[in-house]
Amino acid sequence: MDKLPRQINEMNIDSKTLNSQIRSTNTKQILNFFSSQEFTPELLIYYYMATFNEPGPHQYLTQKLLQMPYTFIENFIPQFSYLVIKKGSKSMETFLETLCQISIANFLKISWCINAYSENEKQNEIASKQIEIFQRRLEKSMINGAIKFSKEEILKNMNNVEFQIQLQNQFSEKELRSSYIGLVEKLVMNLIKLSLSLKQIEPPERNQYLFKEIKSTNKALKRLRNQYSDIPYYWGAMLPFQRKYEGQNPSNLIVRICEEGYACFNTKTRVPYRILVETISEEEIKQKQTKLNQDVSTEVDQDDLLHREISDDLESQLRYHTKCKIEDNIFNQLQNYKYDKSTNYEDSLPESPNKFEQNLLQRSSFTSPKLKRRNSWSNSSSITEFCVSLSEAKQTKECDDVKYHQRQKTSINLPTTSRNSQLLKEINQKEEQYLLEQEKQSKLRKKILVKMQGPWGEDWDHKLELIKEQSPFKEFESYQIRAIMVKGGDDLRQELMAMQVIQKLDSIFKAGGLNLYLKPYEIIVTSENSGFLEFVPNTISLDAMKKYLKQNKFKTLREFYKFYFGEDFHFAQRNFIESLAGYSLLTYIMQIKDRHNGNILIDNQGYLIHIDFGFILSISPGNANFETAPFKMTQDYIELMDGTGSKAFKYFIELMISGFLELRKGFAALLQIIELMMEQSNFHCFTFFDIQEFKSRFKLYDSEEKCHQHIMKLINQSVNNKRTYMYDKFQQFTNGIYP
Repeated sequence: MDKLPRQINEMNIDSKTLNSQIRSTNTKQILNFFSSQEFTPELLIYYYMATFNEPGPHQYLTQKLLQMPYTFIENFIPQFSYLVIKKGSKSMETFLETLCQISIANFLKISWCINAYSENEKQNEIASKQIEIFQRRLEKSMINGAIKFSKEEILKNMNNVEFQIQLQNQFSEKELRSSYIGLVEKLVMNLIKLSLSLKQIEPPERNQYLFKEIKSTNKALKRLRNQYSDIPYYWGAMLPFQRKYEGQNPSNLIVRICEEGYACFNTKTRVPYRILVETISEEEIKQKQTKLNQDVSTEVDQDDLLHREISDDLESQLRYHTKCKIEDNIFNQLQNYKYDKSTNYEDSLPESPNKFEQNLLQRSSFTSPKLKRRNSWSNSSSITEFCVSLSEAKQTKECDDVKYHQRQKTSINLPTTSRNSQLLKEINQKEEQYLLEQEKQSKLRKKILVKMQGPWGEDWDHKLELIKEQSPFKEFESYQIRAIMVKGGDDLRQELMAMQVIQKLDSIFKAGGLNLYLKPYEIIVTSENSGFLEFVPNTISLDAMKKYLKQNKFKTLREFYKFYFGEDFHFAQRNFIESLAGYSLLTYIMQIKDRHNGNILIDNQGYLIHIDFGFILSISPGNANFETAPFKMTQDYIELMDGTGSKAFKYFIELMISGFLELRKGFAALLQIIELMMEQSNFHCFTFFDIQEFKSRFKLYDSEEKCHQHIMKLINQSVNNKRTYMYDKFQQFTNGIYP
């Protein structure tokens, strides 16, 4: 047993070698290890892949997956789905069917992943048919999940009248589940299609058109709540958002699209847009519901987004727009920016401000927000003096359109009871009050200027608090407001994999007690050419910031920080350094390219945040490999850290070294995310990918002293790198992005 690796940092061997070690180890010893507390989810994945072609161990470890933390299972659903498509595994197919039986959200995520990752297989008639059959099995498992009683219980209670009534209700729910999935699919695909159809609307009228669609969708959601109030998931439309921590009920039921905070953005062929959605937990509805009799209207508007039919050619349209984006020009870059660009996505340019987007140039003065601070910087003695100066400051804080069967055009009307909850009645009343209050506030906001906070505008936390105060759903503990970007004609699959790596890096840093900052954001892939991204609030691109600085006569980013953050400058500076170190390590490890200032954000706490991971691992814009620096380290960054000889810069170095050493320990956990997606992959990032070269970046066999020297070498190569400067200038000349 001593031969087998027992820690994730020992998993630097390939699957073939591990399989050989397993074969030479006593079976009882292996099973004891697999049943022990030290057998972590990451270890399970490695042993799972090493025994993939061994029926016994493979089946055992697949079943073992169900005992793993649910947050881990949710995060790895893309990899599990990918394995079924590319390698084939009856055990994994059964596992995914079990997940679909557990929840509708699991079914949606798995179904969309299967659809998104089987692009190549769809070209083969036999493989395409097999995938279609498997997707039907997934749907059948989800529908059968309505039956909570076992076969033994059903047979035992054949003559139990009360039991039979409950059983009949569960059988009725099977049909409701089928109808509900059809509605969710239509809503998702219509939201995606809207990003294409908005392009046909004149720009001044797009926000109004989007607002009209939002209102009609909210009316449709309200009708569903009233008609099927005793079915919790019918209170909204489900999107498989991830839970933040183990044991939390996922808040993934969209009960309303907010009728404010929306925005259309312009690209060459599409109009991605942002919406705010209110979500609650299905489980909490079950807990709070008290049933009453109430008459409800069953009238259905066939033209709302939940019922509007999807054209058969939508998938081909999305594929065409994805191709157009890739072939737009050799560097696949942005359209020219206007000054008032304040979004955080690579191709998103606000067309016109609504009540949440005021003109930043009209701002004559601004107020520094309270920074959200952590209590410590680092335990390193080399930066003690720098830390002391801070410690005395005050602390504050698409689904696919390959259908298996014809969906019903309207929600079905089963002979179920019309029992509705008192809670629902109160919510309906609050909803009417909410709409009236929103209308009043909208008129008021047109008459007065909203207080702005520098280039970021009104603080998003404040906006969301105002929405929550008026929401009829605010009493739900699971209540959340999510800002999401809807994208059609965009391949987000590679971006999703990069985000999984960022999430893992973030957890590694936190587990090691390090103050390195990363900002993971959620991505939901609905097909190979569409999906949803979480909008990162309180951010603008560095490009927009540079234009703001020029307009307002600031010479450097440091000068702006000093003026804007005032007495909180050192906290904002610290936030910048900790995020710069985190993203520098990420950029180096993942070989992220296309790091112009349109793809780097800065938030109102001073943090630096990277977005758009279209060029990672082995590819670069135009495959020119122009950006050769390990990471971006411009003169602006150096000045903000008080120069390379400062205590602040020493703190940056310390973070880089400690972060790199911690990443080496978690190397295997990072590698498995990537390695699982390499099998027969058509991801562009794997075109020239060399896994041995990737491993060499971690310097696994070097001493800590050599790692220190390696990090210093990377920093020296990055500081004021000429090719970084030239790439920024190229972006300025071709796309108007400020260097």
